[in-house]
Order: sequence, then structure tokens, then C-alpha cells
Amino acid sequence: MKILVLIKSVPDTKIPLECVEDTGRLINDWYVPILNTDDTMAVSEALRIKKEIAETHISVVHLGPPSGERFIRDALALGCDEGLRIWDEELENLHTGGKLLILARVAEIVGFDILFTGTKSLDTGSAQLGVLLASSLRVPCISRVVCIDEIQPGAITATRKLERGYQELVESTIPLIVSVEADEETASAAPFSAIAVAAEKNIPCFDMSRIGVPLEVVRKEESRLKFGPLRLPEPRLRFVQPPDSSLPAFERRRRIDEGGMRKRMGRIVRGEEDTVVEELFQTLRRRGFLQHLGRESKKA
Repeated sequence: MKILVLIKSVPDTKIPLECVEDTGRLINDWYVPILNTDDTMAVSEALRIKKEIAETHISVVHLGPPSGERFIRDALALGCDEGLRIWDEELENLHTGGKLLILARVAEIVGFDILFTGTKSLDTGSAQLGVLLASSLRVPCISRVVCIDEIQPGAITATRKLERGYQELVESTIPLIVSVEADEETASAAPFSAIAVAAEKNIPCFDMSRIGVPLEVVRKEESRLKFGPLRLPEPRLRFVQPPDSSLPAFERRRRIDEGGMRKRMGRIVRGEEDTVVEELFQTLRRRGFLQHLGRESKKA
């Protein structure tokens, strides 16, 4: 069994964060980095599988600067087998699109039966990486997993979290991606002897040329999808006929309150994914929700 665990460092939210007054961005040199809570749970689940299946090999991958090596060493001290750091000075302020391209390539190079990642990170909370990686690598994905229940030859059974406290038991084939969600903060302590051994281990660092992903491609992927500010469509004025004066006062008031509003009606669209997406896009365009995108493209 080959397991790949993706980890990420995030700001410790228990310590007050300082921002640049002009831009509102975090002052990176001032915050204290910690391992993301969901990623800590992902490492724990991988180690639990290793206890049950002795021949399991766990690789930990961190995309970030040299300061993130300590989180890799912590995982090695707990029992993971090897660590890898991915970094290039041009990767500052990387978003999900660029990370997806890089981590998918690393997963292809290293190989895996199960790829663990946190469901969401404390600093962004987008909860997109797991499902996007699964789509890119063309493997199944189980999201919001709280426990791995059983591993059989070629299959896995996991419990995933649902809304309002419900849980769901899901079975999937291997290889697959599992995004783990922690119900509470869980941190395991490694013995000092293991920490000392992990501190001496060599952790290789691959740059973009080493994994075969040009920086130009990463930048292009970052700029491919941008979200503009949310803007509601401008209201369209329309003439409203005043209510008949012969009507009772309560009826005239009701009609004035209603004004020219029309009751909203929903519509269910069924079909292939591309058909549904196209129908949704055209509906938003007709209703005026995408007008700002046209204005921004003209300015560019």
C-alpha cells in the first residue's frame, strides 16, 4: 500500500493576526505557522492504516518555503517514511489553480494507492483541492472523511461527514483521493528519539524544472479563472398602476406593497453536466449577473 499525504502550513489563528493597513494583507513575517488541522488528521489516518498493514509506505509532500520542513520532519518522527518539499521562489501567493497543476504532477511522479489531503485549510477554506485533484488525475474522491473503516484488496470503506451531524458510509475503488476533515484538533506527540532521527533526515526539494512543470504554465493556469467582485444586476424601473380607490384600504395597501413584483418560479434542469452548466451560464447572463465580466474584459 502506497500512501501520499499532502500537508500545508497555515497561520495560527489563536494568535492575533497583523495586516498591512493599506492593502489588508497579512504580514507574513509576523504570523506563527502551524500545520493545518485537517492535514494533521490526514497524517493520523495514514499512520493508522500503516499500523494495520505493515507494508504500507507513507510519503509526505509539502508545497512551500524551507520553513515548512519542520512539519515534514514532525510527520517523519510520527512514523511516515519519506518527505518531499516542492518550492520555487516564483510560487509566492499561489492559488488553487496553480497548486492543482503542481501537486497533480507530483502525485503522478511519486505514485499512490491512496492520496490524503485536508478537506479545507484554515486560511482560505475553499475546500476545492481534493475534488479538483481527483478530476485531474481521473480517480475517485471521498470528501469530508472522518474515519477510514476498512481496507480490502482494491477497495476502501470510509465514513464521511454530512450536514446536521449525519454521517455516510462510502465504499470506493483504489486508487483514490481522500480529503479528511477533523472534528476537533488532534495532535500526536512523537518520542524524543524519533524526533532526533527525523531531524537528521535529508528532505529533498524539487523545483518546477525538476518536476517538469514550466513556471509559465503555472502562471497561465493561475490567470485562467478569475472571479470579479459580486455585483447584483441594476434594478429596472417599471410603471406600476395605482390601485383602484374603490378598493378597501387593506387591499390598496397590499397592492402597493406588492408593487410590480412577480412571484419567483424555479425550474429544474436535467441532463449531462455540460448541458446543465451551459443552461446555468446562459440564465445568469440573461438575468444580468455577468455584465461586470464583459466590462472588465473591455478594460483589459
